[in-house]
Amino acid sequence: MAQITPFSFGAHAVRVITRNDQPWFVANDVCQALGYSNTSKAIGDHLDNDERHNESLERGGSLLLINESGLYALVLRSRKPEARKFAKWVTSEVLPSIRKTGSYGQQAYDPKQIALAHRAAVIATAEVYQSVFDAVMQGQDWQLNRYMLRFDATADEGAVARVKPVDRNAYVMPIERFHSAIDDSMCVDAQTLTQLASTCTTRLGRMAARNAVAGTQGSLQLR
Repeated sequence: MAQITPFSFGAHAVRVITRNDQPWFVANDVCQALGYSNTSKAIGDHLDNDERHNESLERGGSLLLINESGLYALVLRSRKPEARKFAKWVTSEVLPSIRKTGSYGQQAYDPKQIALAHRAAVIATAEVYQSVFDAVMQGQDWQLNRYMLRFDATADEGAVARVKPVDRNAYVMPIERFHSAIDDSMCVDAQTLTQLASTCTTRLGRMAARNAVAGTQGSLQLR
């Protein structure tokens, strides 16, 4: 039997229906809470064709219901001012409350841990979405560009997603794999290989000189 649980997001009531131990949100309630007057248009604008026609949407009598996955797609793609606050509210209050009653999920997880995991995932997804969107929109050769995603930790903002175009001739790999890539997989012309060999020889020479000086100073100190 479906269980209906009403929650309050500010002045808006958001009904959650638990069906087969999974939460389904009343789509009209969600859209009104976000500030959309037309639920069908909001869903059409923010969910792609696959999301609209797979298991993200269902009819529960006269109500259109949206599952957790569809909810995240709608909220994270929304440009409404309330979207981020709504995502935090869902992950920190609604889902933990549903799980705590035992009607949603039976894993023996700490509700605070679940709330933190969902909140971190939602924030990270929103950051990545916005960063990728901005990078592609700002790209000059956007149809051919490759992009690198990284997370920078800052004291004020925590983990921040950053995306930048990658040069077409750039290689991204761990330093320990560099020599093997040069040996058998990286396409490098003779001039570049010569410059690389010269640079490596010069670098090794400087390192040897520093080691020799350090060894001499150590010997003098021991006398």
